[in-house]
Amino acid sequence: MVIYPSLKSLPEFDFYLVDAYGPFVGKEGVSQTAIAVLAALVAAGKKVCILSNSASLAAEAMAGYARKGLLRNVHYTDFLTSGQIAREIILAGALPVQGHKFYCFGTANFKSSDKMPALFKESVYMAVDDLARADFVYCGIPQINGEDRMEIEAFIPELQQIAAAGLPMICANPDLRANEGGQFVIRQGSIAGAFAQMGGRVILYGKPDIRVFERALQGYSGPHDQILMIGDTLGTDILGANRAGIRSCLTLEGGISEYEMQCQGLKADEAGTAAFISAQKARPDYVCRRLPEAPMFPQAVNFQAE
Repeated sequence: MVIYPSLKSLPEFDFYLVDAYGPFVGKEGVSQTAIAVLAALVAAGKKVCILSNSASLAAEAMAGYARKGLLRNVHYTDFLTSGQIAREIILAGALPVQGHKFYCFGTANFKSSDKMPALFKESVYMAVDDLARADFVYCGIPQINGEDRMEIEAFIPELQQIAAAGLPMICANPDLRANEGGQFVIRQGSIAGAFAQMGGRVILYGKPDIRVFERALQGYSGPHDQILMIGDTLGTDILGANRAGIRSCLTLEGGISEYEMQCQGLKADEAGTAAFISAQKARPDYVCRRLPEAPMFPQAVNFQAE
């Protein structure tokens, strides 16, 4: 395997899609060394789109990151969230569900009509507190009494009630977990996955859906081999890039893939990472320790499931 000595060893691209969390946000918050790489790309005239599975609207996400020092036209040129895509569909009244009343699973303060998720404000849809009155379910942040959970078991009884009611679920964040202060807590994608296993119908918005990548690349007329997706999750960032026909770089340190490898007893070295990737459906072109570093080794090694 080739070990790249520096970031300059990575082929240069014209357009960079960068996941909003794993590559530059860790337990210590936003990595200043990581976003310095983004700033250098923007300064060099590259397009850098932050492509996030956050259920927040793009403007809200941008404002939140601005408070952490990540600025538009300095560290990135565009910002797109799965929540923004879902919001546009919601405003058009075009969710693929019948009816307009929804019950919100998750964060408690989303379960009142005067404290609706931003995605649904000023739309034809309305929140109801009684599951029996709902036409569908919106998957909010999976918390209990405002607190995150590391395991999904506590959410199963309510999911079983929703499944028994035969209601579809809208999920605007397919991520399974998120790194919150070094703890990889349950997120909406895990809830949606468990619900689907119960036989429930789930409508997902976000990576790895190819439509998200197509939307992010609107207006770009260059060749696809000049686009690189950088992310820490094989099942969303890298799989989505594979489906979109663009190159990808998996980041490890502090990310979801490294966490999953640890759970499987694999070391985040070349052998462990190769074994982990070979067992998955997604194939990155490059693997990095972290955003400021060059790839550890290329996909040219030809990872294949045994």
